[in-house]
Formats: sequence, C-alpha cells, structure tokens
Amino acid sequence: MSKSFRLSLILAAVVVLLAVLVFNLLQQSDRTSSSARNQLYTDLLERSGIMNRDLPRLLDEQTRFERAEVVNYGMRFIYTLVRVDRFVHDEDAIEAEIYPQMLREYCQGEALAFYRERADFVEFRYLDQNELGLFTLRFEPNDC
Repeated sequence: MSKSFRLSLILAAVVVLLAVLVFNLLQQSDRTSSSARNQLYTDLLERSGIMNRDLPRLLDEQTRFERAEVVNYGMRFIYTLVRVDRFVHDEDAIEAEIYPQMLREYCQGEALAFYRERADFVEFRYLDQNELGLFTLRFEPNDC
C-alpha cells in the first residue's frame, strides 16, 4: 500500500467514526427531547386533573370556570360567561374587552407562569350561557 492510500483509508475511517458519533448524539438528543415532551404532557395532565376536581365554579358574577383540558402540548381553559347570549351580545366587543387582560395575565401573571415557560400554548375558550362557543383566545410564549 502506498502512503497516500493509507492516509486516505485512515481519513475515511475517521470520517465514518465521526459520522457514527454524530448519529448517536442526535439519536440521544431525540430520546432526551422525547422524554422531556412526555414529562411535559404528564405534568399538564396532572395539573388539569387537580384543577378539574374543584370545577365548575363561579369566578365572579359573570364567569364560571368549567374545566381544563390538555390539548397536544398545551392547555385549554374553558369558561362560560353566564349572563351572555351569543345571539344578543356582540361577541367581537366582548373578545376585544377580554383579550388585553388575558394577554397581560398570560405574559406576566404568576398563575400562568408554568404554561408560559413550558407549554406550547394556552387557550382560553369562552362559551355563552347556553354553552355555545363565543371565541377562543390562544397565546404562545412568543406573544409576550
């Protein structure tokens, strides 16, 4: 074997070894991220279960917190506006009034810090007194 052939062979072996190493690292990274995602989903399920034990309940004269649901890797909170009928009230006006308050609470509130920091998104779904959908507010961490 010539010297240049040996160097080429050694270089090829090093490249193959590096490729195998990179492949293993990427595979390990996927397993780690999968386990982190599984843990997030488990945490979300646990939190929704704890919340749902005490629901539904009135939060104020207008709002009843119905339930919390895990959706993909996010959380959905469902509320009923007990004195609102979607056929009588202006849904867009109600949404425009609630949106800035909920965005501020999502971005700055301690109660939603876990979801802001770890979940993919949070949805606030509002129903009218007849449990018909009014609107849904969806926030993601990059909205802050």
